Amino acid sequence: MPPNNISQPIIDFAVSTNATLHTFTTRANITPNSFQTNTVIAGCVMFLAILIAWNLPILRDFIAGLKLLTVGIHELFHLITGLICGGQVVSICIDPNDGGATHVMGLMRTTPRIPRNPYAMPSFAQTFWSPSAVATLASGYIGSSIVGFLFVLLINCLVDIVASKACALVIHFGLLVPILRADHWIAFASIIACEVILIGLWFGDHGNALRFYVLFVGVMNLFYVVWDYVDERLFDKRNTSDCAQFSELLGWPTSSWFVFWFIYDSLVFTSAIFAGICVFRKTDDQMYREA
Repeated sequence: MPPNNISQPIIDFAVSTNATLHTFTTRANITPNSFQTNTVIAGCVMFLAILIAWNLPILRDFIAGLKLLTVGIHELFHLITGLICGGQVVSICIDPNDGGATHVMGLMRTTPRIPRNPYAMPSFAQTFWSPSAVATLASGYIGSSIVGFLFVLLINCLVDIVASKACALVIHFGLLVPILRADHWIAFASIIACEVILIGLWFGDHGNALRFYVLFVGVMNLFYVVWDYVDERLFDKRNTSDCAQFSELLGWPTSSWFVFWFIYDSLVFTSAIFAGICVFRKTDDQMYREA
């Protein structure tokens, strides 16, 4: 029989683990509170609002500042992955209407792909002929979804107002980057307007409504594939979408790649919502007092 000084820590660890699992299981069965419900509804409404504002002539200019931030984050992941994979960055374009484009050399093969049925599954050779090129191309949508996930879950979806203020600082400095390179008064004015709204929400009512501003930016980043694809279809923008690049690289029609990435983003958004409901349980009153 082992001595008590050895068995007791094991017993304490088992009891602690069991208590933790019991607490998590209990939380998982709890229905959403009012704040969580409002956040989920607001996120769905914001998706439709962004889809409309991104493409209407006047509204798309009004949110040009946030569009620059979203496109910049997307292209940043292309840039970082391309450099990690050993490529050489030739040029980067970040435009609120024409979209973004990051040109990386050193990742493409020299032998052209054999034409195939566009609706056929990519062959093994087509899929793995250049893992670096595929990773660099996929990193844009994946990176945007990660940023959106963090904004929706850790910052806005059911944590607290104080965390939203911390995330607002990230947005604030992120908006200051494109303002240094803005070459049109519309983009410049839009960035200033976005900054003014951000500062106003920060000081108004202890930042109670700031979380919805951050949620708006989170949804805009998470579902970037939608704005990227629809923008290309409606306005025939100069910089093609990543879905079109996937079609050229691996086969399949552009619309098929859009459906694939949209399902992926929807699953990420759903996981953020359910994870927040199961883990974080602060109410409106608790967050308001902390703020």
